[in-house]
This record gives sequence, structure tokens and C-alpha cells, in this order.
Amino acid sequence: MGCLNSEGNFEHWFGNIHLSGPCNRGCYFCIGQHMQGLDSLNNLDSWPLKNIDEFARECQDHKVNEINVTGSNTDPLLYRHTEELRGHLSAAVGELVMGLRTNGVLILKRPDLWSLYDKASISVTSLDPDIYKDTMGNGKPPDLAAIRHLDPDKPVKINAVLCPETVDNRDLMRTIGQAAQAGFNKVNVREPYGQPHIGDPFAKWGIEPSGERLGMPTYEIEGADVTYWDVHYVEVESINLYASGVVSLTYPITAGYDPQNGEVLDQSHFNKSGRVHEQWVNIEG
Repeated sequence: MGCLNSEGNFEHWFGNIHLSGPCNRGCYFCIGQHMQGLDSLNNLDSWPLKNIDEFARECQDHKVNEINVTGSNTDPLLYRHTEELRGHLSAAVGELVMGLRTNGVLILKRPDLWSLYDKASISVTSLDPDIYKDTMGNGKPPDLAAIRHLDPDKPVKINAVLCPETVDNRDLMRTIGQAAQAGFNKVNVREPYGQPHIGDPFAKWGIEPSGERLGMPTYEIEGADVTYWDVHYVEVESINLYASGVVSLTYPITAGYDPQNGEVLDQSHFNKSGRVHEQWVNIEG
């Protein structure tokens, strides 16, 4: 991610804990491909997380109590110490709102973990099985209706990652409609990092925005509140803890994880199959 228009003047809205390790999907657009310094790190069975207390202090100093557990190159539902993490963060920041950013694969298999989170987002490219497998590497789309049934009141939004496979044929509109029908009325349509820039598809299709959120246009589509989210220009900052122990105060996470130079290495050796490092292999789930 990268806020190209950020000069450190945007408000810190949330904290992110970025886990690293093997994953149960192989998305060709995975942001972890741009953070090779994390290739050898696997903290899915680590407690305490390296520099968790420094991260918590920064959250306290910036009055941040929403902390999202995500993955640079993995899925956070694969983490084995979620209960300990929640307890530690609650003690450190007070009225904790702990969010989950997941591909949703393990939600129905691990309702105990799902219940530990106050809010969540579920990332997909499409709910069409063939498009989903083509873009996310393997498996099938999560059962959104069953997930919604687990906890109807939990605030959950769908992150629909933009890619040509879903925009050129307007499959994106079907995904939004299916998500709304399953009970998810908030959708972020996210520009991927490190892939060709697609742009706001709704503007291209002549759909008028209904408002703005953090500098991003919002739309009312298929009964859902939809935000086009370009990570390069959204007006927000975050506090980040990486698997390496680095703590950063900036939303451009590819720069933040390597404070020495923040170099984003050439990606020409990556292809449609996505990850190539030995540890980045799909695991069951």
C-alpha cells in the first residue's frame, strides 16, 4: 500500500498487526510479493509477537483503540494465539476494537476464533468459482450467507479486490449484488498494489457517486454502501507492527516494513501463479 499524497498530516485511524507465514490461498496480487524481507519469517505460532508492547504504546500515544489483525502474506485465522493477543491488547489500550482482515476461508471451521473479533472484512475477487480460483490461486469462494448467519450483528464488510478478470466483464457488479443479498451491505472495492492500475470502475461505467469517505468516492449499488478504495490516495494513516518487529506510523506498508530504504523490489519474476518463495505454499483450509 502507499499513500502517495500523504505528508504525515492524515489522522491515525487504526493499527494493523501484520502476520507472516504460509497461506491457504495463492492470490497473484498478494502484497507480500513486494516485501521480500518477510519471506523467511513465520510468526503464526509466536507469542508474544516481537515488539508488541512498543506497538501498543504507539497506539496509546495516538489514541488508537481499533487494531486490525491482518497478514502480509498469510491469513490471520491461521494464527494460533489470537486469544492471548486479544487479552494483551485489551489490557494495553483499554476499550479495544479488534478487527480481522481475512480471506474468510476458515471462518466456518473456526467460529471460536471468529467470535474473538469485534468487526471484520472478508477479501475476495469474485464469488464466481472459476474466477475466484483463477485469481486467488485455489479453493472456492467463502459461503457468505453461512458466515452472516454465525453472527448477524457483527460489523463485516466485503473487500472486493479489483482485477481485470472481474472488471472487464462486470462480474464485480454481480459480486456486490450477491454480497448484499447475503446480508453484507458494506463493500470496499480495492485497487490492488503492484498490479496495473485499474481506476474507479463505477466512474467508467457512468455511475454517479453518492458521497465521499476519506477522500474516496462512495456509491449506492445493489443495496450496498460501496467505497472505491485506492490505497495510493486514501486519506488515512495507520500504526503498523510487522513480523520483523518493525513498528511504523505510516499507511504505506511496503515502505514502513523496511525503515532503512523501503525499497519495493522489481516484480518481473512473479507471474500469474503468484508466490514463488518456498514457504509461500498453499496449505489446507
